Amino acid sequence: MRYSDIDWNRLWQEAFEQKSWKKKKKKDWDNRASGFAKRNIDSSYADLFLKLMEPDPSWNVLDVGCGPGTLALPLASRVKSVTAVDFSASMLAELEKRKEKENIANVIPLQASWTDDWQKRGIPVHDVALSSRSLSVFDLQAALTKLNKWATKKVFIADRVGSGPFDPDIFAALGRKFDPGPDYIVTVNLLYKMGIHPRIDYIELDQSKTFSNKEEALASCQWMFDDLSDREKANLTAYVNERLIKKENGWELTRRSPVKWAFISWEK
Repeated sequence: MRYSDIDWNRLWQEAFEQKSWKKKKKKDWDNRASGFAKRNIDSSYADLFLKLMEPDPSWNVLDVGCGPGTLALPLASRVKSVTAVDFSASMLAELEKRKEKENIANVIPLQASWTDDWQKRGIPVHDVALSSRSLSVFDLQAALTKLNKWATKKVFIADRVGSGPFDPDIFAALGRKFDPGPDYIVTVNLLYKMGIHPRIDYIELDQSKTFSNKEEALASCQWMFDDLSDREKANLTAYVNERLIKKENGWELTRRSPVKWAFISWEK
């Protein structure tokens, strides 16, 4: 077999169908919007991403899969403007709340999905396009092609490395098999076949996190599942309680596997 014979998009799709976690639909993200915003508002992730990105004040940026504004809002003060795109109305509502609270005027929310016709949705080409932890799509090649087409200067992607935010130990505690599905290396190989040779850096988050109470710690783990049985809920609660350590400022929970993201970037 030759490297050129490998269909990386098909490989991605086949692995995507076998993963343990399920792709979230619009209603799932709508239901999770408030909790997701709270979990990410004080995360070091945005600072680490923006440090690698090195924003230019002259840029207008397209943030695809922006969620509650995890990157779009802190990015706003460092660039000319941000078009924040997400298919979840509730995620955009959370973004609007923080936008008004922080008096940010140069972030433009727009509801659209990867599969929409962006031209018909009125999304113009930008200097920079980015996808931060939002490439959970079936047709990866189509998404990458769109990002590349809608940027004139640079493209930035944060893609999962290995298990990423999913904790294999929790799946084991619930008695579930864990298959993380395809990760960044497929994305990199697909880009190579598309004639794009990206730079790759890495973002690694702290394995320990402190919560104000046990309920918050439990919620930080339960987001991975939509269909827990009563027995699994009890197992998850036992797992969290066993690993929580009381600190002066709250409860600390540590996971063994690191949360790691590949920061993939290229110039047009």
